[in-house]
Amino acid sequence: MSVIATLLPDPLYDQRLHAAARDRHELLPCADWATLTQVCYREPVEVAVIDLYADECPGAQAIAELRRRLPRLTLIAYVAATPHRTHHLFDAARAGLDGLVLVGEDDAPRPLLTAIERAELNGLGGLIRRSLEGFEPIVVDALLMATVRARDHLSPDALARLLAHSRRGMTRRLLSEGFPPPQRLLTWGRLIVAAHLLEQRHRTADSVAVMLHFPSGPAFRNSCQRYLRATPSQIRSRGGAAYAIRAMLRQVRGRVATDQEPHRRSPVRVPALAV
Repeated sequence: MSVIATLLPDPLYDQRLHAAARDRHELLPCADWATLTQVCYREPVEVAVIDLYADECPGAQAIAELRRRLPRLTLIAYVAATPHRTHHLFDAARAGLDGLVLVGEDDAPRPLLTAIERAELNGLGGLIRRSLEGFEPIVVDALLMATVRARDHLSPDALARLLAHSRRGMTRRLLSEGFPPPQRLLTWGRLIVAAHLLEQRHRTADSVAVMLHFPSGPAFRNSCQRYLRATPSQIRSRGGAAYAIRAMLRQVRGRVATDQEPHRRSPVRVPALAV
């Protein structure tokens, strides 16, 4: 469940990527390199898939600069390989590519999806899955959806529909695992994405607030203090998304302990955060 920016002028490449991503990933098509870089700076993009040989792609130097500015962005090249391109591909890889998809070799839907998800494991989605290992799948899916759709102001009913559950059933499962009800979970999802974006040092708290549609910069800072007990700069210095997830899991542990104490139930294991 990643946000993927694409620079794929060839309609065939674009169609194959859409077929692979289906409804699991949000695709943001870009017409040229300038638009791609702007989208990556402005939106919570985790993966960029680019055709290195499109007329709009400026080459290894620009890739290196994008990598320098956005070190956590995963870059995948989607290219038709020919013998005379070998050295160029090597130079591009040294500039900062994380993956390579070859036209006609590994761009069928299943291998292409595997390449995307392998890249996703290096990003926020993978961190959430590792951190919530041991919880019910619906809990993991709910938090993943809350992060993927962090900009969309989902309602609890919309979240339940996306997960193919009733709102009541979803709420019951969340609470049984010690997690907050859907409305608060959606806020946690936005704050985890915000913390992830703050890991990029060029992003300001105000720019993150705009990106995730908080009413204002002060409103975003107030949410950080209320939920994370930290300022945006402290969130960044303490680990970004990993810190936000730890803060959420501390509250989960607290709820589990409080619920169990009156009933003298044996402790429930809450997975430790994987960083």
